[in-house]
Amino acid sequence: MTVLGGMGFGAPWLLAALFALPILWLILRAVPPAPVRRRFPGVALLLGLKDGETVTDRTPWWLMLLRILVVAALIIGLAHPILNPDNSSNEIAGPKLIVVDGSWAGAVGHTQQMQAIKGEIDRATSAGQLVAILQLTDPKPLNFRPASVVEPSVAGLKPNPWLPSPDNVAQAITHITNANASSVVWFSDGVAYEGQDDILSALNAARDLRIFQGTQQIVGLTPAQYVDGTINVTTLRANAIGDQAVTILAQGRDPSGYNATLARVTAQFSGREKVANASLVLPAELRARVTSFEIEGIRSAGARTLVDNTFQRREVALVAGRRGREGLELLSPLHYLNVALEPTADILTGALADVLPANPDVIILADVATLSAEETEQLLAWTKAGGLLLRFAGPRVAASDISRAIEDPLMPVRLRSGGRSVGGAMSWGEPKAIAPFSETSPFFGLKVPDYVVVNAQVMAQPDPTLAARVIAQLSDGTPLVTRKSVGQGQVVLFHVTANAEWSSLPFSVLFVEMLERLAVSSPVTAPSIDDLEGTVWTPRQVMDGFGALRD
Repeated sequence: MTVLGGMGFGAPWLLAALFALPILWLILRAVPPAPVRRRFPGVALLLGLKDGETVTDRTPWWLMLLRILVVAALIIGLAHPILNPDNSSNEIAGPKLIVVDGSWAGAVGHTQQMQAIKGEIDRATSAGQLVAILQLTDPKPLNFRPASVVEPSVAGLKPNPWLPSPDNVAQAITHITNANASSVVWFSDGVAYEGQDDILSALNAARDLRIFQGTQQIVGLTPAQYVDGTINVTTLRANAIGDQAVTILAQGRDPSGYNATLARVTAQFSGREKVANASLVLPAELRARVTSFEIEGIRSAGARTLVDNTFQRREVALVAGRRGREGLELLSPLHYLNVALEPTADILTGALADVLPANPDVIILADVATLSAEETEQLLAWTKAGGLLLRFAGPRVAASDISRAIEDPLMPVRLRSGGRSVGGAMSWGEPKAIAPFSETSPFFGLKVPDYVVVNAQVMAQPDPTLAARVIAQLSDGTPLVTRKSVGQGQVVLFHVTANAEWSSLPFSVLFVEMLERLAVSSPVTAPSIDDLEGTVWTPRQVMDGFGALRD
């Protein structure tokens, strides 16, 4: 770069064209050759006439000056002028390393960061330095090249949807140490991560280290939680800068199938708070169409969260053990289940062999005692794959030998024969109420109505594992609901009937809430690390650092 009078020029050789301007002036001043004079008698007729318009015989001087100035401005512009250029003598001799975090937190100020990086490359060009760029979220071996060669690659720098991992940090430190750069410029995204101090220590070995951090506020979302019919969303911010309101959008598909904003809610930060919570209640049909939550006005992977199948309408299959029995509809083992689940789930009914191929999320067996060997094998495989098997007791289960001497794989506990009846004319004691739910129970927080009592139940054998599998019990401590894990799925048993024969539970709103906690709201058990070991996952869509999904 050449500096003339405080103005720098990236292509100073073009200024030589200014010396051609005087020649251009002379060319513009030139006039056509003088006309040939001939006598014409008819000219006498024109004597005395006056011409209202006069045309000069040559170009006015001010017009030629204006044209010369336009050409001069064009020449100076092509010479790449720079106002108040940085003195290249301030640059440390030797290669320059530009380090960027390259995480989702930098997506907000990505445009400004790219402009600053190009400015550093321009200074390196003036100083004749070699340049290399290191992105900490995707560290690659460094290749120092002339700054003019590196500049086009800046456009390809995009934030990744993750923070630098410990492995990324270790690789980056190795590259930094081997590079031995004279000057380093670090563009930080403003979010702390594991190994950040180690990166700083490695960069301090350079003779010149400059660190830049954007001034944009970094705001992120945690995955939404669906609890007790309410969607809870937590918002985080990096800096406590006083009161701040953040609008969260629930995105999904409208009835026509197009992406749309289905709902919005405001999270309010106060004072020096860095965490703000927001809640919203959506109808089941609308909640099932929600695909993501995002912060309005922020394009970042940290400001958008996708939802899992917790928000979707789950398919629930109902299978009764009293096939072909005639009776009142209110005594049907499936009537109350239909009434309780229909508003929030898609109901499938039929024989077990008919509903299993549909692969529902939940299968409910109402007083189904015995299964064929083939049905048991298929149902067990379905449960191990992540299904929820919800069973209800009844006269058929109480009279059968299922899970007596040996625990049945599709029962959470061993059962005593015969069952237990209380509160009747031929029994001892009064009907039993339901005890308050413990903190470890999925029903914790539900209010138990006083009118809900149990008249009969199937009893569990007092095995050593019984206490850990009880998630609801009666006031006398006997199990009402038990549960165990089977592979990635669960088996749950209500020790009463699904209708009102053995208890008044199906009459209550508690019955609806318990079913919703189990069959509708509770997520499928996540697979363990051992289950995932050796498996290969193929992504259907990938979110980039700006929060956009790519196929």
